[in-house]
Amino acid sequence: MKTKTKKLRPPRHFPDAIDEILGGYGPRARVVQLWRQVDGTRDQWTYLGRFAPEQCQIELVAQRFGGGWYRGKIFGVWNRELRREEYFEQVSFGIDDRAWPVTAETLERIRDQHRN
Repeated sequence: MKTKTKKLRPPRHFPDAIDEILGGYGPRARVVQLWRQVDGTRDQWTYLGRFAPEQCQIELVAQRFGGGWYRGKIFGVWNRELRREEYFEQVSFGIDDRAWPVTAETLERIRDQHRN
C-alpha cells in the first residue's frame, strides 16, 4: 500500500528568488535543470543545461545568459530503486532584460535548438 508523503518546502520570502529557494534546500539540492523562454510571447523554451545550485544565483545566470524568463527544476540525490533523481520542485523567475541583454551563448543555444 502506498502512502502519500508531504514534501517540506523551504519558506518563501520572494517567490522568484531561485538562489534563496535553493538556499532553503541546503545540501539536499544537488542539481538544477535550467530553461530560458525564447521570447515573452510564446511558450517555447530553450534548454540551458544542468547546473550545480551555486551556479544558479540570479547574478550568475544574468551574466551568463542575460535577462528573460527562466524555469529551473530542482533535483536531489539519485534514487537507485526508482532510477531517477529526487524531484523537489520547479521554480520560475525573471531577470530584467533591459539591465541584462541576451548573451551570445544564449542566442547560439536558441538557434541550435529551434531551427525550423
